[in-house]
Amino acid sequence: MAALDPHSIATGWLVACSSALTTGDVLGLTQLFIPDGWLRDLLLFTWDMRSLHGRDKISAYLDHRLSKAQIKDVRLDETQDYCPRTFPIPQDTSAVGVELVFTFECERGHGRGLARLVQDMDGTYRALTLLTQLDDLVGHEERSTLPWRDDVTHEPDRDMQKEFADYVSGIEANPHVLIVGGAQTGLQLAARFKQMGIPALVIERNARIGDNWRARYPNLTLHTTRQQHTLLYQPYPANWPEFTPRDKMAQWLELYALSQDIVVWTSTPLSTRPVYDPSTRRWTVTLLRGGTAPVTLRPAHIVLATGTLGAPFVPTLPGASSFRGQCMHSSLYPGGRALAGQRVVVVGAGQSGSDIAQDLALNRAGAVTLVQRSTTCVMLRDWVGRQVKGAFPEGVPMAASDLRFAALPLGLMRATAIAAQDAARRDHEELHAKLRKGGVSVDLGPEGQGVYPLVFERYSGAWMDKGCADHIASGAIQVKALVSVERLTETGVVYSDGTETAADCVILATGYTHMRDANAALFGADLLARTEPDWGLDDEGEIHGAYRACGVPGLWYASGDFSTARIYSKQLALQIKAIELGMMPGDGVREGWKEKQRGG
Repeated sequence: MAALDPHSIATGWLVACSSALTTGDVLGLTQLFIPDGWLRDLLLFTWDMRSLHGRDKISAYLDHRLSKAQIKDVRLDETQDYCPRTFPIPQDTSAVGVELVFTFECERGHGRGLARLVQDMDGTYRALTLLTQLDDLVGHEERSTLPWRDDVTHEPDRDMQKEFADYVSGIEANPHVLIVGGAQTGLQLAARFKQMGIPALVIERNARIGDNWRARYPNLTLHTTRQQHTLLYQPYPANWPEFTPRDKMAQWLELYALSQDIVVWTSTPLSTRPVYDPSTRRWTVTLLRGGTAPVTLRPAHIVLATGTLGAPFVPTLPGASSFRGQCMHSSLYPGGRALAGQRVVVVGAGQSGSDIAQDLALNRAGAVTLVQRSTTCVMLRDWVGRQVKGAFPEGVPMAASDLRFAALPLGLMRATAIAAQDAARRDHEELHAKLRKGGVSVDLGPEGQGVYPLVFERYSGAWMDKGCADHIASGAIQVKALVSVERLTETGVVYSDGTETAADCVILATGYTHMRDANAALFGADLLARTEPDWGLDDEGEIHGAYRACGVPGLWYASGDFSTARIYSKQLALQIKAIELGMMPGDGVREGWKEKQRGG
């Protein structure tokens, strides 16, 4: 059997693809997909992010759009990080496909595509997935270096420090974009906007950058591997921990803002509700800079990067006022040492609850009880880590990994995980046996999709285990499963099944309110009611509302994890730039939403 030649297969497919793209041949392009293939389009054919599954939907989407895109000069990318290569086909370990990257020019600017080819029933290589994306606008390309660190003029007496101070002052006086929230999402957005020539100011209500991490429970580490949560433009040192600790991340965010020349006002909350003027297409925003000095700004855009999660959710528990012990939300958890010897009930069996219960057991709490209100998806952190490392491997430039991840439709990722759940279940037999022995109600998600797809669907209801299951199996952590807390007494907790646990401390690992609820106080519930949902997946498998027009002009949601912000910051920057240039409508209504309103 002849050896597979990725370059030859890629070239053959791309010749046919190039012909269809440049001539506007919708039927010809559609036939280059397997029947149930996927097209993911990021801002090339519409000013939206779309995923189309199956030839019929792909054809309908491209109709009247393909020719308008005016695609030309399609070229195979043969550089080291993007040249044609093989990839393993999910659920068929004996077969491989061929991946290729190509570039092109189009009516809107510079574009890029990534195709993953598999053998169809007739042995012909066709696209399982095709990503098409707008990369840059002509004349407004993303800079490759920091603009204030690239002095090659050698002009005498040039004062770079003063020029940078003037640059900062200009942004502070008149930002085109106001980013609300100075954590990892807001900072990555600001870094991207700066490279795209979009003046942006970040405001952060906390006193220091990174305080959003410092306020979390002490034993918190990120549960994804370091390549996945690398910040835009700035890789970690070679000896960085695989799973980044809380305080280390907080310190890195401070360094990141400094090294990326990001303009941030800390201790700066919104003072009054922002008001949008459609005639000027500007917001009027009053801030309390430093918490005391009112400042009024008029940005064209506001990006809410306040986190996918809102404020801590603290349920009202009858009898709480009579409880003699401590009752606190997990965000205030002081660490297990402070509670050594005490009887502690942890309410909530998600990631925070399991981490805290494990920390209490390790620090010799008198007794630890974990209250599980509903079935939880639990997977091994190292197992999920291997999957994440496959998508974001060490030694591969982040831009290449991000392109490949963006090329995977989230709906296909979810479907692939569901199809592979039997194998995942076998890999988790020992873990789940430990948990069930201790009374935990456990699964791999409602449909077997696993932890990572669930993050995009609902951002809760799961934990990645790093040792909590061992303490549950040994009895060091007791579990009350599928019950809720009915009330507190002077000395303990009464559950919905009528049983009771004695407690000196109750920790509410009950999660956080929705981002929309937190922002309603800032912008008004009436305005936010006009916006689309800001997380979860729509019926195409795209993220609701985030990084795309949300229904209100000049207002954007930015949420998700590190990689989400790193990847989609570019799509958001392109949209804002396109509105500024008059290329994209600024009405706040995305094209895909208009189609649904028309019944299309």
